[in-house]
Amino acid sequence: MRGRLLSGALISLVLVRCSAEMPTPDPDVRDAARESAAQPETSTDVVEPEAGEDASAPDVVSIDAQVASDASAVSDVTTSDVRYRDESARLLLPRCETTEPAGPVDLPTVASTLVNTIVPIATRVSVANPLKNPSHEDSELEYRMRGMDRYRQGPGEAHVTRRDLGGSTAAVRTRASLSYFVQVSDFQLTDDESPTRLAATDNPLIGAGNRPQEAYIPRVMSALNRSLAELERRSARSFDFGVFAGDCADSGQLNELQWFIDIMDGVRGVHTDSGADDDPVPGPNNDPKDPFDPSPFPAPWLYVPGNHDVMITGLSVPNMTNMATATGTNASGGTRDYSQWYAPVVRGTVVRDPQRRPIERTEIIRQLYTHSSVGEGPVGHGFPPMTDVRFGANYVRDLIPGTLRMLAFDTSDPTGGSKGMVLRQTIDNWLRPELERGTREGVLMMIVSHHPLDSIDRLRGELGPLSESDAVSASDVQNVITNYPNMILWLVGHQHDVRVRAIRGPDTARPGFWEVQSGSIADWPGQARIMEFVANDNGTLSLYGTLFDYSTQDCMERRFRRLALMDFMSGWDGEHRGTPMDRNVELIVPIPTAARTAVMRAMTSAPARIESLTTLRGM
Repeated sequence: MRGRLLSGALISLVLVRCSAEMPTPDPDVRDAARESAAQPETSTDVVEPEAGEDASAPDVVSIDAQVASDASAVSDVTTSDVRYRDESARLLLPRCETTEPAGPVDLPTVASTLVNTIVPIATRVSVANPLKNPSHEDSELEYRMRGMDRYRQGPGEAHVTRRDLGGSTAAVRTRASLSYFVQVSDFQLTDDESPTRLAATDNPLIGAGNRPQEAYIPRVMSALNRSLAELERRSARSFDFGVFAGDCADSGQLNELQWFIDIMDGVRGVHTDSGADDDPVPGPNNDPKDPFDPSPFPAPWLYVPGNHDVMITGLSVPNMTNMATATGTNASGGTRDYSQWYAPVVRGTVVRDPQRRPIERTEIIRQLYTHSSVGEGPVGHGFPPMTDVRFGANYVRDLIPGTLRMLAFDTSDPTGGSKGMVLRQTIDNWLRPELERGTREGVLMMIVSHHPLDSIDRLRGELGPLSESDAVSASDVQNVITNYPNMILWLVGHQHDVRVRAIRGPDTARPGFWEVQSGSIADWPGQARIMEFVANDNGTLSLYGTLFDYSTQDCMERRFRRLALMDFMSGWDGEHRGTPMDRNVELIVPIPTAARTAVMRAMTSAPARIESLTTLRGM
């Protein structure tokens, strides 16, 4: 899975392996690849349909039907790439438009995946070719020829009602929408020229070292913001807020966080370039290193850190040595070089940039206060002015005063490593007291963290083998939380999967909570999830979760989607899409006894229109 990396001796082993298995092709090999790309070919590698899927359904169609008919167009694209490259020595990336297939470029805009989905036209390979990295030029040409970057609009998916935790939707006469908000995680906004990167480790087994689409992440963040704002304009209701469940940055650097804040705030002239001032396609606003004016997130947004926000490459706790590496000139693990054609991964000397400085939790909070000056707010993006980080970068925020409270839970491992860790002192001094306070005050509670329960362990660092003495197991964390029935929802990220799990409690009085993961922006399918809390007069809550695809308006936004799809279809990225039980859902939960008064009171003034059943259906 591309969302995970290994460290230490294994990384050294992979560096050696990658250098041996993935040599940079010489010009003759590139020319041969271009010539072969002019001939249509089909793939015999297929993925068996999931249980319950119709293998004959039109969501996956023949390469012969969809690709061979476009062979001449693909040949023209390949020729254009060569012509533009020869036209000017200054051109260091292909012009974006020459990488696109012939025909319509933008899909019709729809309200959500309830109306239409976006589906590949090709079949995914069964086994990835380790010598065909989709971030390499020749591999991209081959994958494009095989249609692996092509998609179309598919049928919508209705909400699936789940009653795993009890409750019923029978005999509902009155409903009210208590809260309407957006869940997003794992943007992985990357300084892809940083010397801390491990791009040379990228392979199908240990991924995320060098996503082919990552330079375009800033553009798709803006596309998502714009698309959500367009959805708001079609409705009489705005989003109450957005929650970002971690990994907003990729390597915990100051410049990555500042870029993220600027994009979300809609600051003009955001320039996601580091080191040398690169312009791989001469001219303004035509390559991913050009400054651009992003669309702001349309609602107040709340920030929760993930391991990639607080650690270098999501693995290493900042220290004097690796901080010097980040701001230095030696890229031993491989990084992109935009001074060469197609920005290859190189090791060795890079241009120094002090803005690559890794930052710790206190500095992240400071930046959220001082660097964010425009946009929808709020000031500090959830963190109070004097946040105590002794037990993590945690905070509590009332989303609906007197009714709904959010517990932002920092689960990143203080010893390093990609998995989460929860310390006993954090439970005793912060988590349990806040759960008890919320129960006493009779409010509904939801936790937002980066790591789901099954990504929490007690091992020090990425591989252990030693355990942290004060750390608790995932089952211990679960047992603590399920003891408090007012805690009904846990929003997470990290695994980049679209997934919904019912975490059951010990008895009917404490039925448990829903754990909801929205996938990621960085990897296919690159979606957000729109959440809505609906109170029913039969003593239940309906927690609606609806997946949302961004719309595209320019070539760089489309190129991100095509490269992310290619990464998935080539087998270099894992399967993240989940099942219908994970995607568009209505999650039923009984209203906790201690929160009934607050919920009934909130229903009297909450909107009767259910956005998940109207606006998100295109009504």
